[in-house]
Amino acid sequence: MKRKTIDPTTQAELMLWALAMIWGGSFVAAKFSIESFSPYPVMVIRFFLGALLLLLAVPAARKRPDRITWIGGIELGLLLGIATAFQMVGLQYTTPANQTFIIVSYVVTVPLLRFVFRRVVPGRHIALAALFTVAGVGFLTVGPNFHLNRGDVLTFIMSLLFAVQILRIDRYMPHIDNAVQFTVIQLIVAGAISLALWFFMKRPVFTGPVTLRAVGGLTYIVVLNTAIAYLLQNYAQRYAPPDKSALIISSESLFGTFAAYVFAGEVFYPKKILGCVLILVGQFFAQVLPTLKRRAAKK
Repeated sequence: MKRKTIDPTTQAELMLWALAMIWGGSFVAAKFSIESFSPYPVMVIRFFLGALLLLLAVPAARKRPDRITWIGGIELGLLLGIATAFQMVGLQYTTPANQTFIIVSYVVTVPLLRFVFRRVVPGRHIALAALFTVAGVGFLTVGPNFHLNRGDVLTFIMSLLFAVQILRIDRYMPHIDNAVQFTVIQLIVAGAISLALWFFMKRPVFTGPVTLRAVGGLTYIVVLNTAIAYLLQNYAQRYAPPDKSALIISSESLFGTFAAYVFAGEVFYPKKILGCVLILVGQFFAQVLPTLKRRAAKK
C-alpha cells in the first residue's frame, strides 16, 4: 500500500504554524527575561547560544558555507540583530499586548512592499485575510488605555524590518543548499550586532534579582524562539510565498494571548474572544478558501 506524502507547500505551512505557536509564547518569555536581565545581554545570549546549539545538533552545519549562504546569512543577520534590538528595548516601555498588535502590521506591509519593489499584486483573498487579521489582533490586544509611546514607535520600526526580513528570506532560500548553515550565520551576525550595541550603550547585565521565571523566559528564548524558530522559518519559506508566510506567522498573536492567559494571568474576556474569531476568519480566507476554489474548479 502506497503511503501518502505531504507536499512541500503543506509541510512549509505546518512549519509556519509551529513557528507562530513558538513566537506567540515569546512575548511573555521576553517580558519575564527582562525582569532580571537587560535586553542587550539577553540578545547576546540568545543568538550565540542558539547558534551553538544548532552547530552541536547538526554536524552538516559545520562545513564551509558557499558564497550565497555567506552573503544571505550576513544580510539577514544584520536585519535580525537590529530588528530584535528595537523589539527588546521597545518592550521596556510598552506592554506585550501593544507590541503584539503593532508587530503584526507586517501582514499588511509585506504585500505592500512586494507590490512596491517587485510589482507583485496581492490576491484578493490575501488582502481580505490581512484586513480581518489586523482587526482581530486589535480586538485581542488593544485595551481602553491604549496609547502610543516610544516603545510602540520602536516596535513599529522592528515590524518594518521584520517585513523586509521575510521578503529577503524569500529571495535567498531557493538558492540556499543548507538552511542550518544559513540560520547559524544569521544568528552569529545578530549576536555580534547585539554585543556591539551592548558595549556602545553601556547597559548593565542585570535589571533586578535573578528569578526562576526570568531564567525560564531566557531559556525559552534561546532554545525555542531562536535556534528552532529561525530554522523553521528558513526551511518553510523555501516553499511558502511571503504574503502567506506573513499571515500564518501573524497568528502568533492568537497563541500569544493564550500564553499570556495561562502564564501571565491576563484576563480572557469577550472582546479577546472576538479578536480570536476574526483572526481565524482571516486564516480561513488565506488558507481554506483558495483550496476550496481549486477543488471546485477541478470538478
